[in-house]
Amino acid sequence: MWRKVRRRICLTTAIFLFFAVSAFSQDPGQKKYALHYYGVVTNVNDQNMLNMTQDLFAAQVRGIDYVSLQDMRSDGVKALYADVSTDTDGSEFFSLVKEMSPAQEDVILFFARIFRPRSDEKWECTFFAKNAQTGVVASRTKKYDSYYKILSDAKHFIQSVVAEACGKSDEMEASPKSASTKRPSALNAENIAGTWSGESDISKIILMRSGRGFIVFANGATMNISVSLSGNEGSKKLRVVQQDKFNASYYPDIDRGKILPYAETAAPIEWNLSMMPNGNLEGTKKTLVASAGGVEPSDVSVVWKKVAR
Repeated sequence: MWRKVRRRICLTTAIFLFFAVSAFSQDPGQKKYALHYYGVVTNVNDQNMLNMTQDLFAAQVRGIDYVSLQDMRSDGVKALYADVSTDTDGSEFFSLVKEMSPAQEDVILFFARIFRPRSDEKWECTFFAKNAQTGVVASRTKKYDSYYKILSDAKHFIQSVVAEACGKSDEMEASPKSASTKRPSALNAENIAGTWSGESDISKIILMRSGRGFIVFANGATMNISVSLSGNEGSKKLRVVQQDKFNASYYPDIDRGKILPYAETAAPIEWNLSMMPNGNLEGTKKTLVASAGGVEPSDVSVVWKKVAR
C-alpha cells in the first residue's frame, strides 16, 4: 500500500516539476500578439482582385510566428471604410476602430491602403500596424508600376511593419514559421499555398488557400488563375487554370504575329500537377507551342519548386 502511495507522490511531483520548468523556460520575448486584420482600404473597383489581395495579405500575416491573426474584415467597421480617405496617414482609420478595439495588452491593429490617384500614375501601397496598448503606429509605403508587384513584394513589408509595432528591434525576428524539413507527398490546400517557380518564362507563381492565385511572367505579364484539387486522398491532382482573357504575352516563345490569330480560339492555359516525395509539383501544361506548321496545342512537361510559404 505504502509503495503505491509513494509512487503516486513521485509521479505527481515529477509532473509538477515538468510544467514548472516549462513555464519558467519560455522566452518572454516571444509572447503572442493578437493581430486584428481589417483588410484593405482602396480605390480598386475590382472586387475579385481585392478579395485575392486581402486573402494573400492574411496568409502572409499567418506566417509570422509571434502573432495570431483575428480576421476582422466582416467587423462592423467595414461599413465605414467609405468614409476613410484613400490617401490617409492611418489616423482616420484607427479612429474608426478605436471603440471597437480599445487599448488592450498584446493587440495589434493592422490594415493596408492601396491607392492610385489616376490611371496613368503609379500604384501606392502602405501597410499600417498599431499597438493598441502603447499607441505606437508603424507604416511602410512604396510605389509600384504594376498592381501585381504589390502582391509579390508585400511579404517583407508586412513582416517589417508588424515587427516594429510589436517592439521587435530586429526585423528579422518577424520571419515566417520555419517549414518542416519533411516534404509532404500528399496534396492539400495547406502545402500548396505559397510562392513557386520552375518555368523559364515565369518569374513567380503564387497559389493561395482560397482557390485563387496569380502568375507573373518574366516579360512582366500577369495572369489570374484558379486553383483546385481533385481525386482521392493520397492520389490528389492539382489543377491550375488561366482566368484572364487571351494575352499574347502568355506565349513568350511564339512570335506575336503568329499567336495573335488565336486570340478568339485559344483555350485557357491549364496545368495538371502532382506532388512528388521531394515536395515539387510535376505534371503537364496544356498550352500552345510553335511548330513547323505554325502553332498547335501541346502538353508540355513542367516542374514547380516551392520557394516560400
